Amino acid sequence: MRDVTEIVDHYRITARSLWNTAFWAVPDLRTPETIEQFDEINLILFDGLVLARLEQQMERAQLFRSPMPFLRVTPSSQTVPILINNPRPEGTGYWDHPLKSVDSDKVEMHFIEFFDWNQFDYIDFQYYRVKIAKLDGHPDVVGREALIERQYARVKFVEE
Repeated sequence: MRDVTEIVDHYRITARSLWNTAFWAVPDLRTPETIEQFDEINLILFDGLVLARLEQQMERAQLFRSPMPFLRVTPSSQTVPILINNPRPEGTGYWDHPLKSVDSDKVEMHFIEFFDWNQFDYIDFQYYRVKIAKLDGHPDVVGREALIERQYARVKFVEE
C-alpha cells in the first residue's frame, strides 16, 4: 500500500477553497441549485486530481456514493476516535453508535468522500466518510458508514 494522503489532500484543499471563495463567499449563491453545481465540479476535480493521478477509473455516478476499496483510510495512531452510523428502523441513521474508537490493526475502511455537517456553510472537509469493510470483534458494524477526522488518518492506495 502506498500513502497517497498528499494527493487526496491536494484535491481536498482545492475543492474546499473553490467552494469557500467562489460560492460560499457570495450569500446569493448558497442555494440547493448551487450545491448541485458545485457537486458536479467536485466530481470533475476528484476525477482529475485523484483518480487520474492514481490511474483509476470510476463511473461519475458512483463517485462519492460508493466506497473505493483501492483507497483505504487508515488510522494514523494505534487508537483513534470514530463516529459510526447507527441506522434506525424508520430508515434514518445517526452517527451515535456506542463504539467510539477503533484500533489501527483491527479495522479496514474504504474512502467514500469528505464530509462536513452543513453543506451551506464554510467547509473544511473535516471528516473522511468511509465504509467499514472489516472491524475485528465488531462484525455488527461491517458495511456501515463511519466518519473519521482527517487529522487521525492517512489514505493508502491499494493497487490491484
